Amino acid sequence: MKLNSSILCTAYFPPIKYFQYLHLSQNVYIEHKEYYKRHSIRNRALILGPNNVLLLTVPIVKKNSSKTFMENIRIANNDWKKKHIQSIKTAYGSSPFFIYYFEEIKEIINKNHTFLIDFNYEILYYFLNELNIKTNLKKTESYIKNYENQCCDERDNIEMHQSLKKYTQIFTKNFIPNLSIIDLIFNLGPNSKEYIYTS
Repeated sequence: MKLNSSILCTAYFPPIKYFQYLHLSQNVYIEHKEYYKRHSIRNRALILGPNNVLLLTVPIVKKNSSKTFMENIRIANNDWKKKHIQSIKTAYGSSPFFIYYFEEIKEIINKNHTFLIDFNYEILYYFLNELNIKTNLKKTESYIKNYENQCCDERDNIEMHQSLKKYTQIFTKNFIPNLSIIDLIFNLGPNSKEYIYTS
């Protein structure tokens, strides 16, 4: 069932459920005017490493960040990039489709972005293209706390562990749902599209 409109927060290598809302919605608003929220997908992603789930966090400039609009949040430095790239390589280097996507993902991470939201948009557009998801993306012009029935508000409701159809993950027999989209695309490759569309 297609949704008319959804609203999502910006996200760093968003979880799989995020892309299902993008697929199901004719219009998707990305929230620009909320205040930055700590410990969220806005600057954090979960991937599956050899021993456990790994948390990747993009450091931000923290001066008054809790009262800064999301669109104005700045990335603190470049020190994290090498660690994130190595963590992704360690986690997915032996996955079936690693060689098809890793270099482009590495290139995106290594680009210099001042603002977190611009970086997240580049990631988002890359995966929208790979998954062939067509939606009308818009940015919010003002903050609205409650959208009621105007649109599906998922700014804070895309939980890290939601029920999703199982697929093969290389480091575990106990399926871990709703990890970052990179977990799906490294494991399923072109079949990720069908998974997003049918799960």
